[in-house]
Amino acid sequence: MKSKQSSRYDFLSIFLHWLVAVFIIGLFASGLWMVDLGYYDDWYYQAPWWHKGIGVVTAILIVSRWAWSLFRQPPAAISSIPYWQHLVAKITHQAMNIVALIIVISGYVMVTAKGDGLSVFDWFTIPAIISNKPAWVDPAGAIHLWAAYFLIAMATVHALAAIKHHFIDRDSTLKQMLGIK
Repeated sequence: MKSKQSSRYDFLSIFLHWLVAVFIIGLFASGLWMVDLGYYDDWYYQAPWWHKGIGVVTAILIVSRWAWSLFRQPPAAISSIPYWQHLVAKITHQAMNIVALIIVISGYVMVTAKGDGLSVFDWFTIPAIISNKPAWVDPAGAIHLWAAYFLIAMATVHALAAIKHHFIDRDSTLKQMLGIK
């Protein structure tokens, strides 16, 4: 017997979506803030420590979302939304995932290019795969920064589209991701 398709996302999908969103916004803001810290600022060493740790946690959460999406049943498509909008939404989601992966990889390269591992909250260290490549730090930093700007831009368009669907189209797109009937 086939189960009825839900009209909203499951709790875990909603929780992971919003947790990743909050972490990415926080990482973006903290990244912009910490690059302007001076050597004698109290947060000069603490901010990168937090940024790296939360960045790794966010990467784990993103991979968890991908894995969960293989097992969960997505909500029923809203019939009033044209096919091309569904397609653009899927492409945008995949682009955001790819850009997030680029941010993670470039951040890892920035931290480990000189041969040091990436410490995560002093709990464990991700070993450096690359070493003796200090010239890679600046290009990786530029990729990290511009990919983060691009991800925030895409996320902003994503949020504006959800708001447009809610207030202009008056469909249930936003309600699906909030878990509201």
